[in-house]
Amino acid sequence: MTESRMEKPLIVVDFKKYRIRIHKNTLLSIGSPEYIFLLVNPKERSLAILRSDRFNPRAHRISSVSLEGVKPVELYSRSLIKTLRDVCSDWQDHKSYRLYGDIIPSEGIVRFYMPDALPVKGGEA
Repeated sequence: MTESRMEKPLIVVDFKKYRIRIHKNTLLSIGSPEYIFLLVNPKERSLAILRSDRFNPRAHRISSVSLEGVKPVELYSRSLIKTLRDVCSDWQDHKSYRLYGDIIPSEGIVRFYMPDALPVKGGEA
C-alpha cells in the first residue's frame, strides 16, 4: 500500500455485520470531534462524515477512549447499511468494502465516493 493511501481517510462498510468502521486517521483529519454526523447523497453516490455537536439528535458520540486507542470506531446500523446498499446496487451482501475519502478541512467533512469502493479480501477489514 502506498504511503499516501495509508494517510488518506478510510472507512470500511461491512454488510455481514451491518457495521461501519471509521479508522482513527479519518476522525483525526476533521479535528477529533466528540460527535459526528453521517450523510448519504444518493445522487452523487457519496457518504460524508461531518463534525457535529451534542445538539444534533442524529449525531453519533465518539468517546475519547475510542480516539486514544488504535482500533477503528465502529458504528452499527442496519438501516444505514441498507441505505448504502440501495445507493450502490453493485455492492454485494455479506461482503465488506473499503473506501478512501477526501478531506474538506474548512468544513470539517470527509467525503467518500461509493463507486470507488474496493472489496475487502478475507481478514483485511
